[in-house]
Amino acid sequence: MVFSSYGGGFVEGDQIALDIHCNAGTSSAFSTQANTRIYRSEQDKASMQEIRGKIEREGFSVFMGDPIVPHQNSIFEQKIQWDLEEGSSLLFLDWFEGGRILNGERFAFKSFSTDLKITLSGTPVIWDRFRMDPEQNNMNSPGAFLHHSSYLNIFLAGHENLRKIKLLENHLHFLYRKYLFNEKGQEISKCDLIGSTCKVNEHVFMVRCSARNSHFLYPLVKELAQLLSDQDLLGFNPLEGRI
Repeated sequence: MVFSSYGGGFVEGDQIALDIHCNAGTSSAFSTQANTRIYRSEQDKASMQEIRGKIEREGFSVFMGDPIVPHQNSIFEQKIQWDLEEGSSLLFLDWFEGGRILNGERFAFKSFSTDLKITLSGTPVIWDRFRMDPEQNNMNSPGAFLHHSSYLNIFLAGHENLRKIKLLENHLHFLYRKYLFNEKGQEISKCDLIGSTCKVNEHVFMVRCSARNSHFLYPLVKELAQLLSDQDLLGFNPLEGRI
């Protein structure tokens, strides 16, 4: 399934709500038509998106969208919740680019917020909230983005004993070693791409990446999509022919 919109993004005041129901034992993939653009707000009205997904027993879903790109003076609020039943699993990519970088619009938006919650059998296992207000906070500080403009969070939810989870954890470890910063004496402030992995508990594995811009993240995402063509995972590349 590919999420689409009339103008390739959100205009001021848009409010979109989507419910997704994945049946037991199914495999599914969700993506976007291209970068999700958030257009400028002339009257300080936010654009809003809410996605609610449910994966029944032994289902497997992949959410692999392109970056969200807020334009100058835009306001965007996003709320996403996935509810997993026993034996199901989810691979979710949360990808952000801090504006039309090549046009000089780096962190020129008014505000951006996202709220991601994933539950397993009714119990929250991931609750990730993030908000940026560039007019009030310095996005160039070392505690924020410094010289980077893009982030990618990869969330893997499902019990660690599931075959798909084991395969995906191995793939994500491989991609981390291949693409992301490791200790080679480099100064982190000079790296175009850095990241970290975290095994939170038996239900959650995460990769967090930060890059100078989204182009440094495309090879990692492209290879991850190719790895999903394994017959024990999706059995096809959800991004084939796109990036």
